Amino acid sequence: MNVITKIRERLATGSKASSDIIKISTLIGKKTSVEGSLKVHGNVKIDGKVTGPIDASGDVVVGKSASIKGDISAANVIIAGKIEGNIFAKGQLSIKSTAYVMGEHTAFSLIVDEGSVFKGNCSILDKKSENSDKPTDKPIE
Repeated sequence: MNVITKIRERLATGSKASSDIIKISTLIGKKTSVEGSLKVHGNVKIDGKVTGPIDASGDVVVGKSASIKGDISAANVIIAGKIEGNIFAKGQLSIKSTAYVMGEHTAFSLIVDEGSVFKGNCSILDKKSENSDKPTDKPIE
């Protein structure tokens, strides 16, 4: 079962991840390597290698074969691959059983599947700001 099928199933069961996640506007394939800043308007699925920060106006889906060294900022982040970097998710951060995640993370909600590797910390945001792209309230400690 691929990541997109799993996302559709999670959305059908009431997940808070945006339904726009299914509409991938940018795809980085398994044999593709990107070095440098990546700014995406919309949603992105990454199956290849990225070295550098990722800033998406929509959602980021990190496939099982993906490897990322850099920070991620997005609406929602779903991880099935390897990430070494900090993550800021305005909504949901979902870490799948095949994921290896290392860094400092901030999200409105967090789902960590059994079997995943999570090294670091996660701050869960108390509220979302209605007037800003980024939450303004202090994280719950």
